[in-house]
Amino acid sequence: MKNTSVIPLLDQWEKFIEENPQKDIYAFANWLLAAKQDQNKENRSPESDEVVENAVQAAILITRLQRYLGMYVKPTIKALGFTREHEYNFLYQVSKMNNPNKNDLSKENMVEFSTGRDIIRRLILKNLVSEKADPDDKRAAQLHLTAKGRKILDKSFDMIAETFTDFLGGLSLKEQVKLITLLTKLNKYQALKNNREILSYL
Repeated sequence: MKNTSVIPLLDQWEKFIEENPQKDIYAFANWLLAAKQDQNKENRSPESDEVVENAVQAAILITRLQRYLGMYVKPTIKALGFTREHEYNFLYQVSKMNNPNKNDLSKENMVEFSTGRDIIRRLILKNLVSEKADPDDKRAAQLHLTAKGRKILDKSFDMIAETFTDFLGGLSLKEQVKLITLLTKLNKYQALKNNREILSYL
């Protein structure tokens, strides 16, 4: 197997997707781990080996935790009338952002504009979100929660609260704060590195 240690991570991801179009980030992390085990370690220091291994293990754990969270939240999301989590995420972020437009909301969710536009259209059809002309840019429209959207969102907080509390089960309050601090730091680093906006509501 080709020595992947000299290839930037993004290039590795693109190479992996090209060879495995049906695979996800979890499979990618395992692929990286397998590549690491096969590579020539003579050109690597023990410290750099440890950094790569830590990154791979963190990617696997974060992805696995994301799947657990999806399992816990999915029944509630469905009960609220949403077909996908993205719809709820968009609704929540409209409530947190300052009258966003479609483009800003799509960027916040790190999805293509066309995908974001379709999600927003479904929210509008459900009368959860409304569009109003942007006073500063007549070509754009601002997104606002409707009364129904606010009601659904308020209802969701009680329904999801227990799920999120249990998600951090096993961690003390001190450990939870430390985890959030580290994840926030990692998120900011990746956002700046990849020229992405840092989540405005965190």
